[in-house]
Amino acid sequence: MRKMLRRLLFIVLLFYFINFSIVFGSEVGSRLVDFSLEDLHEARYSQANLEGKITLVVLQSRTTLQTAIDCKTQLKRLIPKNQAVQMVAIMDLRKRPSLVPKFALKSKISAQDTTSKEIPFLLDWDGGVTKALGGEDNKCKLLIVDPALKVVYNQEYEKAAIESEIKPLLIELSNTSLR
Repeated sequence: MRKMLRRLLFIVLLFYFINFSIVFGSEVGSRLVDFSLEDLHEARYSQANLEGKITLVVLQSRTTLQTAIDCKTQLKRLIPKNQAVQMVAIMDLRKRPSLVPKFALKSKISAQDTTSKEIPFLLDWDGGVTKALGGEDNKCKLLIVDPALKVVYNQEYEKAAIESEIKPLLIELSNTSLR
């Protein structure tokens, strides 16, 4: 009986830790979770597209499109000054209106988001990638990933943090990657 309880406890703990590592796979210090998503223009993106550059990953889960555009526009100002940095946005679309076809939603987003031509806007139709990367409903989160795909920053997006946290971190990472 005790052996059976120990085995059961072991199995429960094993599943708990596996699920914990999947949900929190984008914690600071961990390697970025692998993914494969398409953008508005049907180009595929994966972890391999991010390797070798510092990457800002904007996660949107049940936020308005305007919130995402504002976030990307503010962060975009940091990129032209720093050629070692790139940005992608991932939008969780699991709660989209079910009667709206995917092509119509893509067209709407493309028409409203002028940044989508310069910054890949990746569509997470089932929300799995956003969740695995630590996205939270009604929040716009920002991950900063180093060239080796290690997550070095994971916070809810705040405009005030651009100058005080994000810009200095990007400069530090850029100087480190040039060595």
